[in-house]
Amino acid sequence: MVPVNVRPLDEPLPRELGNRFALVFLRFPSRDATPLGRLALSKARMDWLKASPEAALTFALISVIGRFPAALERRVVDFFADKAIGVTTNVAGPREVRLLAGVPVTGVLGWVPGSGRHTLGFCIVTYDDAVRVGIMADESVVPDPESLLVALEDEVALLVRIGAAGPTTPRRRRRRT
Repeated sequence: MVPVNVRPLDEPLPRELGNRFALVFLRFPSRDATPLGRLALSKARMDWLKASPEAALTFALISVIGRFPAALERRVVDFFADKAIGVTTNVAGPREVRLLAGVPVTGVLGWVPGSGRHTLGFCIVTYDDAVRVGIMADESVVPDPESLLVALEDEVALLVRIGAAGPTTPRRRRRRT
């Protein structure tokens, strides 16, 4: 599942802030053979989700479920949450250093929103042009969560190498006569 903002982007933030997002289902393209194919398909699926009414409908449904008696609310939320193996979120933070009580904040790390019994959680946070990833894993299902981090680092490094190489155009082969 991924959180999708349901707060209108063209309106100013209210003083009380609060969360205005819906968790929606997203199938990651883990079987696509190429890194760029996985990246392009992930983006296309996210763009579709953001443009669809699914997030708004899910937010409305959760608002209604929140009025149920607590025991029933928990069962219904768990029912939907248990349909996914985890949550992945991306939080774009400030691009420049911010101060807290006059002291520069050197880094930020976030965690995914959780409910149900999710096996995995990935939180990607950018701050001061740096990217940090927080990973949560259920050790009873993922006994070596460090291997997930290594695989993620390998995938990102591969995408960076591909990006650094720039676009490629296939060369035409000359026929020998």
